Amino acid sequence: MTTSPRPLPDQWTINLHPVANLTILTLHDTDGAEREIGFHPLTRPGTVDRTVGALAEITGLELRASAQKLIDTFYERTAQAQANVHAFSATVPDQQSLFDRLRVAVPCDVVRLVMDDETLTVGLQLTATGPAAGTLLTLTARWPGSATADGRTSGVTKDLDDDGRLTMRFDQTRAEAFLTWYRDQP
Repeated sequence: MTTSPRPLPDQWTINLHPVANLTILTLHDTDGAEREIGFHPLTRPGTVDRTVGALAEITGLELRASAQKLIDTFYERTAQAQANVHAFSATVPDQQSLFDRLRVAVPCDVVRLVMDDETLTVGLQLTATGPAAGTLLTLTARWPGSATADGRTSGVTKDLDDDGRLTMRFDQTRAEAFLTWYRDQP
Protein backbone atom coordinates (compact mmCIF):
# COMPACT_ATOMS: atom_id res chain seq x y z
CA MET A 1 0.00 0.00 0.00
CA THR A 2 1.48 3.32 -1.03
CA THR A 3 0.65 6.69 0.39
CA SER A 4 0.15 9.84 -1.61
CA PRO A 5 2.84 12.47 -1.37
CA ARG A 6 2.04 15.09 1.23
CA PRO A 7 1.26 18.46 -0.30
CA LEU A 8 3.04 21.72 0.24
CA PRO A 9 0.77 23.56 2.71
CA ASP A 10 -1.41 26.21 1.07
CA GLN A 11 0.44 29.48 0.42
CA TRP A 12 3.73 28.05 1.73
CA THR A 13 6.89 28.20 -0.36
CA ILE A 14 10.20 26.44 -0.74
CA ASN A 15 13.31 28.50 -1.40
CA LEU A 16 15.95 26.71 -3.47
CA HIS A 17 19.37 28.25 -2.84
CA PRO A 18 22.34 26.70 -4.66
CA VAL A 19 25.69 26.88 -2.87
CA ALA A 20 28.74 25.25 -4.47
CA ASN A 21 27.54 21.77 -5.44
CA LEU A 22 24.45 21.53 -3.22
CA THR A 23 21.07 23.23 -2.89
CA ILE A 24 19.70 24.42 0.42
CA LEU A 25 15.92 23.93 0.54
CA THR A 26 14.02 26.08 3.01
CA LEU A 27 10.33 25.61 3.73
CA HIS A 28 8.60 28.93 4.52
CA ASP A 29 5.12 29.37 5.98
CA THR A 30 2.59 32.01 4.91
CA ASP A 31 4.33 34.61 7.11
CA GLY A 32 7.71 33.85 5.55
CA ALA A 33 9.07 32.13 8.67
CA GLU A 34 11.46 29.22 8.14
CA ARG A 35 9.78 25.98 9.16
CA GLU A 36 12.20 23.31 7.91
CA ILE A 37 15.58 23.21 6.17
CA GLY A 38 17.02 20.44 4.02
CA PHE A 39 19.75 19.85 1.47
CA HIS A 40 20.06 18.38 -2.00
CA PRO A 41 23.56 17.20 -2.99
CA LEU A 42 25.27 17.42 -6.35
CA THR A 43 23.34 20.35 -7.75
CA ARG A 44 23.91 20.94 -11.44
CA PRO A 45 25.94 24.02 -12.47
CA GLY A 46 23.76 26.92 -13.51
CA THR A 47 21.05 26.19 -10.91
CA VAL A 48 19.60 29.53 -9.84
CA ASP A 49 18.27 30.76 -6.53
CA ARG A 50 14.46 30.73 -6.64
CA THR A 51 11.30 30.28 -4.62
CA VAL A 52 8.51 27.94 -5.64
CA GLY A 53 4.92 27.68 -4.49
CA ALA A 54 4.32 24.16 -5.79
CA LEU A 55 6.40 21.03 -6.25
CA ALA A 56 5.41 20.93 -9.93
CA GLU A 57 7.50 24.07 -10.43
CA ILE A 58 10.63 22.01 -9.73
CA THR A 59 11.44 20.28 -12.99
CA GLY A 60 14.39 18.16 -11.86
CA LEU A 61 13.08 14.86 -10.50
CA GLU A 62 15.88 14.42 -7.94
CA LEU A 63 15.53 18.00 -6.66
CA ARG A 64 11.75 17.60 -6.53
CA ALA A 65 12.22 14.39 -4.50
CA SER A 66 14.41 16.34 -2.04
CA ALA A 67 11.69 19.00 -1.79
CA GLN A 68 9.10 16.28 -1.13
CA LYS A 69 11.37 14.84 1.56
CA LEU A 70 11.57 18.32 3.13
CA ILE A 71 7.76 18.53 3.27
CA ASP A 72 7.48 14.97 4.64
CA THR A 73 10.07 15.75 7.32
CA PHE A 74 8.08 18.82 8.35
CA TYR A 75 4.88 16.77 8.71
CA GLU A 76 6.71 14.00 10.62
CA ARG A 77 8.36 16.46 13.01
CA THR A 78 5.02 18.23 13.56
CA ALA A 79 3.33 14.91 14.34
CA GLN A 80 6.14 13.98 16.77
CA ALA A 81 5.86 17.34 18.55
CA GLN A 82 2.09 16.95 18.82
CA ALA A 83 2.49 13.43 20.22
CA ASN A 84 4.94 14.71 22.85
CA VAL A 85 2.60 17.54 23.84
CA HIS A 86 -0.27 15.06 24.09
CA ALA A 87 1.83 12.70 26.24
CA PHE A 88 2.83 15.57 28.54
CA SER A 89 -0.78 16.74 28.87
CA ALA A 90 -1.91 13.20 29.67
CA THR A 91 0.74 12.86 32.38
CA VAL A 92 0.17 16.35 33.81
CA PRO A 93 -3.47 17.20 33.07
CA ASP A 94 -3.58 19.67 35.96
CA GLN A 95 -0.55 21.67 34.82
CA GLN A 96 -2.24 25.08 35.11
CA SER A 97 -3.17 24.55 38.77
CA LEU A 98 0.36 23.28 39.45
CA PHE A 99 1.81 26.38 37.75
CA ASP A 100 -0.45 28.61 39.84
CA ARG A 101 0.72 26.85 43.03
CA LEU A 102 4.37 27.23 41.99
CA ARG A 103 3.91 30.97 41.38
CA VAL A 104 2.57 31.37 44.91
CA ALA A 105 4.99 29.00 46.67
CA VAL A 106 8.25 30.24 45.18
CA PRO A 107 7.22 32.97 43.78
CA CYS A 108 8.51 32.46 40.26
CA ASP A 109 8.90 35.24 37.72
CA VAL A 110 8.36 32.68 34.95
CA VAL A 111 6.58 29.33 35.01
CA ARG A 112 6.04 28.09 31.49
CA LEU A 113 6.26 25.21 29.10
CA VAL A 114 8.81 25.44 26.31
CA MET A 115 9.27 23.38 23.17
CA ASP A 116 12.71 22.01 22.37
CA ASP A 117 13.09 22.50 18.62
CA GLU A 118 15.73 19.79 18.35
CA THR A 119 14.15 16.98 20.36
CA LEU A 120 10.55 18.13 19.73
CA THR A 121 9.76 17.61 23.40
CA VAL A 122 8.03 19.75 25.99
CA GLY A 123 10.11 21.27 28.76
CA LEU A 124 9.43 23.26 31.88
CA GLN A 125 11.13 26.58 32.61
CA LEU A 126 11.08 28.11 36.08
CA THR A 127 12.71 31.49 36.72
CA ALA A 128 13.05 33.22 40.08
CA THR A 129 15.02 36.26 41.21
CA GLY A 130 16.72 37.13 44.50
CA PRO A 131 15.33 35.38 47.59
CA ALA A 132 12.79 33.55 45.42
CA ALA A 133 15.74 31.87 43.64
CA GLY A 134 16.78 30.36 46.96
CA THR A 135 13.22 29.19 47.54
CA LEU A 136 13.20 27.58 44.10
CA LEU A 137 16.48 25.78 44.82
CA THR A 138 15.15 24.56 48.16
CA LEU A 139 11.96 23.26 46.56
CA THR A 140 13.77 21.42 43.78
CA ALA A 141 16.31 19.99 46.25
CA ARG A 142 13.39 18.31 48.08
CA TRP A 143 12.30 16.60 44.84
CA PRO A 144 13.61 12.99 44.89
CA GLY A 145 14.73 13.33 41.25
CA SER A 146 16.84 16.40 41.98
CA ALA A 147 20.20 14.66 42.01
CA THR A 148 21.89 11.35 41.37
CA ALA A 149 24.62 9.82 43.52
CA ASP A 150 27.20 12.05 41.81
CA GLY A 151 25.17 15.19 42.63
CA ARG A 152 24.03 15.87 39.07
CA THR A 153 20.65 15.64 37.47
CA SER A 154 20.39 14.68 33.84
CA GLY A 155 17.71 16.67 32.06
CA VAL A 156 17.77 19.64 34.44
CA THR A 157 19.85 22.75 33.88
CA LYS A 158 20.36 25.67 36.23
CA ASP A 159 21.56 29.08 35.09
CA LEU A 160 22.21 31.98 37.46
CA ASP A 161 22.77 35.33 35.79
CA ASP A 162 24.62 38.38 37.15
CA ASP A 163 21.34 39.93 38.36
CA GLY A 164 20.55 36.99 40.65
CA ARG A 165 17.97 35.50 38.32
CA LEU A 166 17.92 31.70 38.46
CA THR A 167 16.46 29.85 35.48
CA MET A 168 15.87 26.13 35.72
CA ARG A 169 14.95 24.09 32.67
CA PHE A 170 13.59 20.56 32.88
CA ASP A 171 13.43 18.25 29.86
CA GLN A 172 10.11 16.50 29.26
CA THR A 173 10.86 13.42 31.36
CA ARG A 174 12.10 15.48 34.33
CA ALA A 175 9.30 18.07 33.96
CA GLU A 176 6.69 15.30 34.11
CA ALA A 177 8.43 13.72 37.12
CA PHE A 178 8.84 17.04 38.96
CA LEU A 179 5.26 18.18 38.42
CA THR A 180 3.89 14.74 39.32
CA TRP A 181 5.88 14.88 42.55
CA TYR A 182 4.89 18.51 43.22
CA ARG A 183 1.19 17.61 42.81
CA ASP A 184 1.36 15.64 46.09
CA GLN A 185 3.29 18.26 48.06
CA PRO A 186 1.50 20.34 50.68
